Amino acid sequence: MKSEIEYISEITELTDDEFDLFKASLKMLLSKTFIIRGKEREEELYDFTIRNMPIYDAWFSCMDAKIVKDESLGVIAFRGGSGTRLRLGREETCALLVFRLLYEEKRTELSLTSFPSVTLLDFEEKYNAMTNGSLKKTRLEEILRRLQSHKLIDVLSSDVTDKEGLVVLYPALAVSVGRDSIDELLGSLFAGGSGNPEAAGDPAGDPGNAEDAGAGEAGDAGASDAGIEPDLPGEDES
Repeated sequence: MKSEIEYISEITELTDDEFDLFKASLKMLLSKTFIIRGKEREEELYDFTIRNMPIYDAWFSCMDAKIVKDESLGVIAFRGGSGTRLRLGREETCALLVFRLLYEEKRTELSLTSFPSVTLLDFEEKYNAMTNGSLKKTRLEEILRRLQSHKLIDVLSSDVTDKEGLVVLYPALAVSVGRDSIDELLGSLFAGGSGNPEAAGDPAGDPGNAEDAGAGEAGDAGASDAGIEPDLPGEDES
């Protein structure tokens, strides 16, 4: 079996085109956490990374980090230390959980090459039922923009008041919030008796088999705001 040093040395054997793919994939993983199969301009990066996982494992081990893959979902994800994890507040956590549940409901309806989508009305109805509250337009825009920046969703409508506007749900949702974390999140979010966790429904189905026991685990919920720390990078300052 090759050592990590031997795998790292294989970087020097890459062709110029392969080295460009290697650099591009590293940049995407470090800045956006995920490479998603089937997403525009990411198919080649995904295939290259999958073929060369030992090199990536060795490279990331040098920074006490790693990447995990879930080929059933078509997702490769960066896993860093606690300092790389993004803190979400209660409203953002609720929105993330709603999209995660909607993804689980919708993903079985489509082919393996398609991403499920929901309308903004679908989201708002489930969010309102689960929280017994609603989001104002400005706050909704902020939350959607933040989740979109981390490649969890893609909002296709520029007007959040358009109830028929579509939101694409990426499989990164299932990697960020694993099935085992859903009940834990529901419990922490509604521990004070507010909201209606039963409106979440039954998160049936298997979100995939990420090759890491910690893949998709949410961080500890804060007592004050019931936020979580999914494995997402901090805000991109660029």
